[in-house]
Amino acid sequence: MFPPVKIVSGALEIREFGSQDAVQVAAFVAAGDRTALPPGSPGAVADVDGWLAETVHQRRLDGGGVHLAIAEGASGEIVGSIGLRNIDWEAGRSEIGYGVQASRRGRGYATEAARAVGRWALTDGGMRRVQLHARFDNVASLRVAEKAGYQREGTLRMADWDGEEAYDLAVFSMITTDLETVEIPRVSMVSRETTV
Repeated sequence: MFPPVKIVSGALEIREFGSQDAVQVAAFVAAGDRTALPPGSPGAVADVDGWLAETVHQRRLDGGGVHLAIAEGASGEIVGSIGLRNIDWEAGRSEIGYGVQASRRGRGYATEAARAVGRWALTDGGMRRVQLHARFDNVASLRVAEKAGYQREGTLRMADWDGEEAYDLAVFSMITTDLETVEIPRVSMVSRETTV
């Protein structure tokens, strides 16, 4: 099980989705804009309240991962999501994934969030390794991984399938020793809430 998480990093608040997000999440779903929501988020507006009340929190409590909103700290507006999935507690390994609303890209939100959540996972989250996969044709995601302090390890050849074509994936990771050698802003705990 992951502990509750709330990370304040720069101008961002990275926190678990909750009932306070119902209006914003419903607006994304109604507009068909899935870029700011995590995989497995509701496909219909009628399912938003149940997803926020049960599914998001149960995933964390079961140790299956975390779904976090990336929100602008000042306005509370959700600009994207980030999360941990494919958890292997015995190996201390998880995979990080993120998405930012198309109109909010290019402002450093994904980089800041990936850096902060990686650090949190390796300190308070109980992980030893956080890995990230990005398609070679997704130049923005490759840049995010590098800028956030993840180390490029190699290539998974023909590892992603979009229904029509196979793609190579770049593999990145952040491990606990990277926190000592790579310049990644420190995360400090404040009553189970994290501040960068």
